[in-house]
Order: sequence, then C-alpha cells, then structure tokens
Amino acid sequence: MSKTKKNELLACLGLVFVTVCWGLGFVFVKTTVDAMSPLYLLGFRFFTGGIILCIVFWKKMSAAGIIQIKHGLMIGVFLFIAMMFQTYGCKYTTAGKNAFLTTVYVILVPFFDRVINGKRQRMRYFVAAVIGFWGIGLISLSGKFSIELGDWLTLVCGVFYALQMILIARFAKDDDPIVLATVQFLETGVLSFIMAMLVSGQLTPGIFSRDLIFGIAFLVIFPTIFGFGLQTVCQKYAPPAPAAIIMGMEAVVGAVSSYFLLGEVMTQKMIIGCVMLIAAMLMVEIDIIGYFYPDEYIENAYVIDYGKLYEEGKRGIIFDIDNTLVMHDHPPNDKSIDLLNALSDMGFKILFLSNNKEKRVKSFRDGSVESAMYLHKAGKPGIKGYRRAMEMMETDEDSTVFIGDQLFTDIWGAKRAGIYNILVKPIDPKEEIQIVLKRKLERIVISSYLRNDPDKPCPHMKKELNY
Repeated sequence: MSKTKKNELLACLGLVFVTVCWGLGFVFVKTTVDAMSPLYLLGFRFFTGGIILCIVFWKKMSAAGIIQIKHGLMIGVFLFIAMMFQTYGCKYTTAGKNAFLTTVYVILVPFFDRVINGKRQRMRYFVAAVIGFWGIGLISLSGKFSIELGDWLTLVCGVFYALQMILIARFAKDDDPIVLATVQFLETGVLSFIMAMLVSGQLTPGIFSRDLIFGIAFLVIFPTIFGFGLQTVCQKYAPPAPAAIIMGMEAVVGAVSSYFLLGEVMTQKMIIGCVMLIAAMLMVEIDIIGYFYPDEYIENAYVIDYGKLYEEGKRGIIFDIDNTLVMHDHPPNDKSIDLLNALSDMGFKILFLSNNKEKRVKSFRDGSVESAMYLHKAGKPGIKGYRRAMEMMETDEDSTVFIGDQLFTDIWGAKRAGIYNILVKPIDPKEEIQIVLKRKLERIVISSYLRNDPDKPCPHMKKELNY
C-alpha cells in the first residue's frame, strides 16, 4: 500500500473516532447547558482546548506564520457562530434532533462551494436538497406545522458549519492543521467569553458541581480536541466524499446515544425524517453515476494509440468483439484483421472476451489472428471472466487494458476487476431491443461524464487512422 493510501486510510479511521466524539458530545452539551450559560460553556470548552493544544504543540505554534494565523482566525469566526447557534439550539430542542439537524451542512456544502469557489454542481445535489429538507421537516415540524426555536437555531448552525468546512478544505492543504485548529479554538473561546459577559452576566462559582466539571472536561477532551482538532488534521488527507459521509454520521451516533443515555423519544415520523436526511447526505457525497465512468472514452478502437499503451507497460489487450471491432455477428474484416495482426507483431497478447456463444467467438478468432485467445459466455460484467483472461495472457491489472463498447457490461466489469478500460462508440447503431434500452441509460452516464469534465484528456487517442 502506498504512503498516500495509508494516509487516506488513517485519516478515515480518525474521522470515525471524530464522529463518535461528536455524537456523544450532543448528550453532554444537553446535560451541561441546563446548568451553565451556553456561551460560558463554549468559552470554557474551546479556550481550554486551545490552551492545551498550545502547550502540547508549542514548537508548531511558535513557528506559525502570520498567514496561517489569519486563516485560523477566519475559520474561527464561522466555528464560533456555528457552535453558538448549535449550543443554544440544544438548549431548546432535544439532543437527538440537534444532532440530525446540524448535519444539514452536508447538503449545503456543494451549494456554498458553487458560490464561493465557482464549482459547477450536479442535478443530484438539488434532488438531495429536496429530500434532505423534507426529512428536516419530518424531524422538526410539530403537529401545527411549525418549527421550534431550537430547531431553527440548529439549522443556522448547519449553515455556518458548512462555511467552516469549506474554509478548512481550502486552507488545510497548505497550512499546518494543528495551527489552524489551535487558533480557531482560542478565538472561539475568547469570543464566547466576551459574548457571555455581555449577554449572560457574571458567572456564579457555585454552579460548578462535580457533574458539570465532568461534562465540561468531556467536551474539552473529546468533541473539541479529539473532535474538531482531529477533523482539521484528517481533512488534509481524507478524500472529500468519505470524509463528509463519516462526519455526517455523527447524527446517527447523537440520536442513538440520546435515546439510550437521555431516554429521548424518537417518533415514527422523526425516524423516517432521519432516514431521509441520511439518504440525502449519501446522495450528495456518493457519486453513484461516477462509478460507471470509463477511464477513457474514444471514438473507436482504430484510433487508439497502442504504441503508447505498450510504452506504458501494457502487454495484454482484452477486446469485446461485436460493435467494438466489427458490426454485430459480422466476421472479421480487413480493418480488424490488420489491426489485430499489427498488435500481435507489436508484442501484445490478445484475448477476445464475449458473452456470446463459443461458435461466434472462436470463428472470429480463427478468421483474424490465431495466436489470440478467447473466452465465450464470459458472464460480463462479472469479474471472473476478466480474471481468467489475465491468467490466460499471464498479465495482471497493471499490464492489461480492456476495450469495449458497452458501459454496463464491458466497462463496468473491467472497472470492478481493476483493469484500465477504454470505452468506444458502437460501430452499428442498429442493435437488439435489450441493448437499445441499455444504451438509453448509458447516454445518461456518458452525458454526465462529459459534462463533469468536458476537457477530459484522451491520452491514448490518435488523430489519424493508422490501421
């Protein structure tokens, strides 16, 4: 496993711990805001966490540049506002609802990313937003179709938390995440104390019971230092999609822990709303259509730069036959024979992988290049045929390339087998009805593929026919 993959794996595992810390944090916030002003609670929580990080990472903090400090202060403003609304929200609603409504940030992040960074967004984001806000309505709306104050406050928290996440993703790439976390903690703590003295008055020492001190200590160590601190570090290495999914699951931990530890009631309507919100989060972050994207999309098999593939270490080529090399059920023609013989002379091992009967596949092999191998009734998109093909050619995933015309059979199977794949346009538009129906779905995926990156390079495409 490469160092990059190890860092990604460790970051994702770290975010799992972050999720648990945050989820349990909702319970302790709920139990402490009843005894202490939410602003004072935030002050103790984040200022103490910032001081601890300063002591532990003093060398990093003393070496921090002014730019990193400014970036940390920018993030801290949004963290302070988000946490203020979340903490007050938890005071006026249940911990379970507070946990779920906070995660509206997962739905909002793509839209803010569009406004702030100018990135184009996909239709599924809008669909996810509709589903997500519908779920929020089921969670929050009372019988009179009104949202309680605590729910509104929590939703505002989600807005600012989404902005905070965008800034972390932007700055953590180049800045030290420990510095960013420490600065935003200290700023949030100081701003909270200032606001507390203006809004909540003086703090009475007599409120510090053993349970309150334990609750604050838990919030400082776990949701703050190990939660927000580790989040900033992990976002430097974790891919955005799994990172957001993992962090979004704090809602589940918060709701479950509130149910068991606080005895909160989850109605059937609220459970349905929670499921819808989770579905919306997954829809935003998991690019289902993207899983079917080919590695490369080229006009046809005859304009591929096979010489470049050979230079890159490819030694085996798996071909689909029908509508990839020739029209459906047609015998080899001069064009396909010339290409296949040229590839064989170049040093490639060739294998025809088809779901067709042996008579068809064998006859095509015999009529083109007899040194080629074949597998009939291969069961594409199942991966057994692809693996068997590599065994027969004595190649592996890194030295094999697949070329075919069907997205949901040829390309999807190759992707699942880990083989570099090239999708080509079908030679003949006249096909069997079951294939025609699949082509309609394929057009949706290909359109998304081209729209996602209209200038996507085709490194293995030749401009002129050489065969």
